[in-house]
Amino acid sequence: MTEDGFVEARGGNVVPRLFAVALMATGPVVYAAGDGGALGIVLTAVLLPLGIAVWRAVTRAARRLLRLDEVGLPATAVVLSVEPISEDPTVRVRLLIKGPDVPEFVVEHDTRYDPHLKPGNELVAVVDPDDHRDFELDW
Repeated sequence: MTEDGFVEARGGNVVPRLFAVALMATGPVVYAAGDGGALGIVLTAVLLPLGIAVWRAVTRAARRLLRLDEVGLPATAVVLSVEPISEDPTVRVRLLIKGPDVPEFVVEHDTRYDPHLKPGNELVAVVDPDDHRDFELDW
């Protein structure tokens, strides 16, 4: 966490934060433009909370990644199955995660399709020791 209270994740979070700011600013900008009085109020009422939610989600994700960097335990994730969820390239992967200091557990994880996600493949993982459902895969 920086001195001004922001959490910096690996690689930064510039684009999602700019998106959140754009959402939060759209209503007030339309309202201030003059002709969009009612429209500006409606956009502010809808987009301001949405922008705040996006900002908070980015901050939570950054904290999660930083925690995994600090206390994460190395593990192996064996791909058990891969199922398409819809017509888009998102798949549901069933993984067996295990490691020297990580008890074996099975988890389902939704992610974008990747050629490495084939049953039997082993992936490198990092697991939060306090919450085994919180992990990161590296392929």
